[in-house]
Formats: sequence, structure tokens, C-alpha cells
Amino acid sequence: MTPEPENALLNLVLAGDVLKMETSIMASQEQPSETTIQHLLIAAVKSSRISVVELLLEQYPSVPLNEEIVRGAVNTGSIPIFEILLARDPSIINMPFDKRGSPLIVACMGRQTTDYLKFLLEAGADPNQDPDATTYPLALVAALYHDPDVIDLLLRHGARLEHSGSLAAAARLGNEPMIRRLLDRGARLDNDGYSLGARTSPLHVAVESGRIGVVEILLQHGADPTTTNASGATAIDVARQMKFKGKDMSQMLRTLGENEA
Repeated sequence: MTPEPENALLNLVLAGDVLKMETSIMASQEQPSETTIQHLLIAAVKSSRISVVELLLEQYPSVPLNEEIVRGAVNTGSIPIFEILLARDPSIINMPFDKRGSPLIVACMGRQTTDYLKFLLEAGADPNQDPDATTYPLALVAALYHDPDVIDLLLRHGARLEHSGSLAAAARLGNEPMIRRLLDRGARLDNDGYSLGARTSPLHVAVESGRIGVVEILLQHGADPTTTNASGATAIDVARQMKFKGKDMSQMLRTLGENEA
């Protein structure tokens, strides 16, 4: 299909004019390429044109749903849009995205609603799917969300606490309610690291990020300020390093039980 008819179809997609689209498709003597149809689907899902998405899927049932279509649908936060795509290809629920994880991970990164996350999980989204270059959904919600019930939602659907990086993620952003919920649900300070050999503890992360409230919570739950990280530094050493860089770490050092003198 030449650029002119393709652009005309794209304009109809953006306008949501299903009748004119159907007429144009039926009247066209040239079949749109697979790439063209995918471009139209991307535009339709991103603009939440449900009827247009339905028309394109009905007219071109053999065209595969690529990553950009699925990711675009997730980013809208529209359950009806994703339901339509799922009906076409149920495997997209755990489609591995290049360096972006999965639909569930993208939804968590985009801070989609709890209802949207619940929809994905009930549709079969795997909360422990390899996150590729990102991180696990549990760590993302621990950092980016503020309702601890989201943690429970993921745990009910099988999310693993161990080696999820969730405590460190919440510690980095000072998300105290999420830290408390994770600890209440059994998260352990000694196996939070994303990889099995990780040696940077949530306490080290909290100290480096200047999150005194989080440090206090972690100490109350048994965090040891003398435990070393992969570089051989204790949390107290990290606080001293930050002080050397010009940051006021007086209260942090006192919280860690260290005399500045």
C-alpha cells in the first residue's frame, strides 16, 4: 500500500471512524501489508479506539500482535482494549518485551491502577517472569505505589518475596508503608537481593539514599549496621562516605549508633 492510502487509513483510525474505514478497506484494490496493519493497530490501541481495534482484528485475523501493539495497550490502562487483544492471542499475557520485561511489569512501571494489575494477574500474568533488564513487579510496586494492599495482591498470585529486590526498591525511595508491609509478610533482609550473589542490603541502600525513617524500620527488624556489602563497606561506612561527599549525615550516623567524634 502506498503512503497516501495508508495515511488516509491512519487518519480514520485516529478519528475512530469505523464506517469509513470499513468502506475504505473493502474498496481498496491493494491489500495493506502486515506492517501497515500493525501500525494501524498501534495507533488504534494508543488512542483507545476499541471499535477500530475490533474491526482491524476481524478484517486481518492472520496479522500477529507485536510488542508495540501489546505494550501500547498496556500503557492505556484500558481493560477492554487488552481483553480484545487477549481474545485474539492469549499468549500475549506473558509476552517477553525487549528490555522491558512483560505486560505486568510495564503496567507496574506505568503505575496503572490496582484493578488493572488484578485484571492482568487473573488473566494469567506471571509475577515471577524473568524481568530482563528491568525488575520484578513486586519491587516496582514497592517503590512506586503507596497502597500496601498491592503487595498482598501480587503475593496472592504467587509473587516471590525472596530475591525480588523489593525491600531495596522501597528503601531507595523511602516508601515506609510498603517496607512495613513487606516485612510483615515475611520479607527477609538477608535474601532480598535480586541475584543470588547480591551483597548490597536494603540497609545500605536506605543509608546511601538518606532515608532515615526506613533505616529506623530496618534496624527495628534486625538489620545489622556492621554487615558488609560487596565492596566490604558497612552501612556505617556508607554513611561516612556520604558525609565525606558533603552530605549532612549526623542524624543518620546517630541512628546507626555511631559517634561522629
